[in-house]
Amino acid sequence: MFQKYFFIIINIVLGPILLYTYYRGVSQNSEIVAKLWGGVPQVLIPYIVASMFIAAFGYFFFTYYLIFEINQQTLLIFNKFNFSIFIILYLLILIPSCLWIDLSINYLISGNPVIWKWIVSILYTVGIASIILLLCLININPSNESLLYKISILGCSFFAFHTMFLDGFLWTMFFHK
Repeated sequence: MFQKYFFIIINIVLGPILLYTYYRGVSQNSEIVAKLWGGVPQVLIPYIVASMFIAAFGYFFFTYYLIFEINQQTLLIFNKFNFSIFIILYLLILIPSCLWIDLSINYLISGNPVIWKWIVSILYTVGIASIILLLCLININPSNESLLYKISILGCSFFAFHTMFLDGFLWTMFFHK
């Protein structure tokens, strides 16, 4: 039961912190916010923004599923890992995500290549963790594949796609100072 409550606390604490870092980064640095898109072609930006909201919506579905629809005490992922694998993956997604915008703004201001390496590491940590999260969620494979489970898989798939390919690959490919 402790793992379930700890998982909930992680989301209650780190979720708003993540949103606050984005709000603070954008509101306090309005003169360089547009530069956060780097060289991403303008035509892609509305699709990426829409993808952010779809990925966030998906996040709520698979998080709800993990909290309320599985038995965290008996769960075994890949016949090896207990529910704590989800706690670790969420920490690998949420903590680095809280650092991204501040580091990106610092990079835009300073051009420091070390900061660039940190940003790329953060983006790929989140992307890889989200793919592993998807694989773990699929591995739950309940005997009764409810509509909520299917929506959770779909939401997590989109979340993994967004974090790995749009935030990770696309952003680092096009971003420049």
